[in-house]
Parts: sequence; structure tokens; C-alpha cells
Amino acid sequence: MKPGVLWLRIYGVGFIVCFAFLWITLLTPIAYGDLTRVGRISETEFAARRPAPKFNAVHLVDSPVAAADVLVIGDSFSIRFAWQAALVEAGYHVVTTHWDKTGPLCADFPGWLHRSGFKGRYVIIESIERLLPERLDEAAACTTMSQPFQAIPRATQATADLAMALPQRLNWDAEWASGWLTYIHTRNIKNSKSVLTLNHPGWGALIASRPLPNGCKEFSNRMCDKGIFLVDDDRNPVLAESSAAFMARFARAAEGTGMPTIIWMVIPNKTTVYLKQDHATSFVQALSALKLGPDLFALAAENRQHVMDLYSPNDTHLSRAGYQLVGARMLQALKETDK
Repeated sequence: MKPGVLWLRIYGVGFIVCFAFLWITLLTPIAYGDLTRVGRISETEFAARRPAPKFNAVHLVDSPVAAADVLVIGDSFSIRFAWQAALVEAGYHVVTTHWDKTGPLCADFPGWLHRSGFKGRYVIIESIERLLPERLDEAAACTTMSQPFQAIPRATQATADLAMALPQRLNWDAEWASGWLTYIHTRNIKNSKSVLTLNHPGWGALIASRPLPNGCKEFSNRMCDKGIFLVDDDRNPVLAESSAAFMARFARAAEGTGMPTIIWMVIPNKTTVYLKQDHATSFVQALSALKLGPDLFALAAENRQHVMDLYSPNDTHLSRAGYQLVGARMLQALKETDK
């Protein structure tokens, strides 16, 4: 065989294979959940199928910091203004910022808050369980907050995602072979009888699938007998009684300075809610005993089998129904503080 003919055949086979991979990717539904997107897992198999409650866009808003009654310092569970909608609907003016914008909450937090221009009555400090130990360690080690207050801009795309169905289109933005990887990963999850860890090329072991004995009573996605979770839910340090003690000292340090009431809002990991309800038992008991904030661990444990898709099956975050449940509990916490 002539070298030119051989080269053309090799090139042709390679072209066909690459085109096939690209075509599979284009036809693979876009993954909108953070777990399905990063893990290259089928959105079709793990997207919730039960209709989700709607949010009124009127309540998905932030107020200027000087006019706010409530300041929220939170993470990705707060930047959509979803759970805050219950507070806004009840008449509270809320302003939200992110831990990334504040940096660690240091010893001069009261002064930082005064400089921000906030004159309201409540500060809600929200954190997901898995990241709070690191945030508390950073807070214990610092004295001065160096970043000025910055509110989160109104997340128009995020609020739109909460209010309507996500668009479906060809998957043009994905890597050319991601469709094939999605097929392989999803098939492996389906066939697995135990924990299966998926490695991300940049971040290593990041996502794990686990069998869920009661999964189809708790999730509405097609592959409801399997759940996908962040490996960091297990790998990160566990919150302890000492964590709650520091949170109490942080709140007490502001007493007598004209500071607003601090309410801690700790959202349990998805893994804690569905697989390891005793993951941070001593912390949760101390949180309640010290009256630092509402027990969202108990709230999730009591409702995970009553609220279908309390956490989104394709995501680490709460579903719209989950945000509404948590929002109602946070509104109750504010009213209890008012008494």
C-alpha cells in the first residue's frame, strides 16, 4: 500500500471517530446541575422530573445596604436570593454578600459592619456544612477585615433559572468528547452496586455515586436508585462542639457595640441529609443548646422523604422546594428573635 493511501485511510478513520464523538456531544443534553456538569453525568438521568414550585421574581431582589433590615453573608446557597424570597415577601429588606467578597470574618467584624453602612437589625451568616470548619479557622486566626463591603449584583440569569424551565439546545459549548464520557460515566453508575468515585481531570476525585435504598421516594429523576454527591462532604473536617462554641464567642464579642443580632445559618451537606444523618451530631446539639440559629439539619431530616427533591438530584444545592422550605424556617427564626 502506498504511503499516501495509508495516510488518507488513517486520517479518514480518525476524522470519522472524532466526528462521531462530536456528534454524540452535540446531541447530549446540556448538564445544568453542578454535579452532572462537572462529573460528566447524564442530565437526562439525573434531572428532577417533578414540576418545581415557582418563585415570584418580585421577591428575588436585593436592597441597598443602608436601607436593609437583614444582611446576609453567604455562599452559593444564597447568591440566587432564593431562600431570602420568604423574608422579602414578609416585608423585610435584605442585602446579600458572599464570603468571597468579605474574606474571613475577623475580630473587627463590628467595625467592618459599621463601615459598610448597614443599620439593620439582623446579620445572617450562612454557610454550607462542609466549608464552615475552614471558615471558622480563618476567622479565629485573623484580626482585621481588609475588604470593603460589596453586595452581590442581582443575578438575572440565576433568578431566571429559578423561575422557568431551562432552555434545551445543541451542546455546542462542551468539550468535543464529553458526550462519550457522559455515556461511559452514566453507564458505570447504573451498573455499580457500591460507591463509585469519578475522577475529574483537573481536580481528581471529586464526585461519587452511591446506591440509595429509598432514593425513588426522595428523588424524581429517572435513575433515582442512585445518588450523586461531592466527595468533599466526607473528606472535609467535621463540625464539632468546639465549632459551635467559637460561633457563640464570635456573636457575644459584638454585644454592647450596638451590633445587630447575629443568626448562624448552617446548611447540611447533601451527603449528611441522605446518607449520614449523624455526621455532625455534637455540633448540631451545641448549635441548638447555644441558640445560635435554626436547626436546618433536623429540618432536612424531617422533610427529605416528604419533600420530593429537597436537594436537586443533579446538584449539590437545594431545589426550589428546598429553598422555599429553608426560607420559611429562616423567616420563623427572625420572628422568634423579634419576640
